[in-house]
Amino acid sequence: MASFICETAAQLFSRIEQNKCYIPLEEHLLPQLTTQDVVEIAGGPGSGKTELLYHLIVHCILPDTPWKGLDLEGLNKKVMLINNDLHFNLFRLMKILERRLRYLLVANNISVNITDISTFINERLKLLDILKCTNCDEFICSLKYLELAQNQKYVLMIDGIMSFYWSSKMRMSYPTAKIPDSMCVVISLLKNIIKNCNLPVIITKRNLVSSPSYDRSLLPAAWRNLVTKKLELVFEGCNEKSSNITVLNISSGVKVRCAISNSGFKICY
Repeated sequence: MASFICETAAQLFSRIEQNKCYIPLEEHLLPQLTTQDVVEIAGGPGSGKTELLYHLIVHCILPDTPWKGLDLEGLNKKVMLINNDLHFNLFRLMKILERRLRYLLVANNISVNITDISTFINERLKLLDILKCTNCDEFICSLKYLELAQNQKYVLMIDGIMSFYWSSKMRMSYPTAKIPDSMCVVISLLKNIIKNCNLPVIITKRNLVSSPSYDRSLLPAAWRNLVTKKLELVFEGCNEKSSNITVLNISSGVKVRCAISNSGFKICY
């Protein structure tokens, strides 16, 4: 006969808290990020959502031990990126990584030949896997694959969670179509992935309409309950060298001034 373990609500919450670990991933924007967090990066077109993803990916894949005497402040974590928006550019990521290394090497008066830099970048990129999706079915299949890959530990990033929202709604509107709400399926799969991987999930979401309140009403309550941290990116204009962005932490109300240039995403202290 099967045996059951009973626990009180207090014991349950205590066990969940014990499974949480803090991840020091860009703490100026994401303070006290834990392995159970779901981060939503929202904003309009051109607000820098994908650029912020590049920035976070670099933090994740850089080593947590010194390289050539440099402390690169990386996490040495695998990243699984699902590219729905098709805005993600691997060459851009490589350039950001290369420029960051060159800047640190020059600042610390360290000489490294170009072959060593290229080899290092190639080794770091082995920690990044990219899945490209062009429709909702491919996106859901990708999540189902990740749900089954329980032995893989990675930070999951999704660029464009709402990319297939309207096409899915149109497909569901046909009288003969008996198709479940794709967003509900996505939420269910993400919950299982978070539980299995025990690492944070970071998602970009393009605002579907100009009104934030109406935009929120388009999403099911289950999605709003799933998201634990939310950043809102606002484009503030540009100059000759960079674009200016304001990042608002919805939970704390803290605003952080940032800039995007050829060298990538930068926080303006």
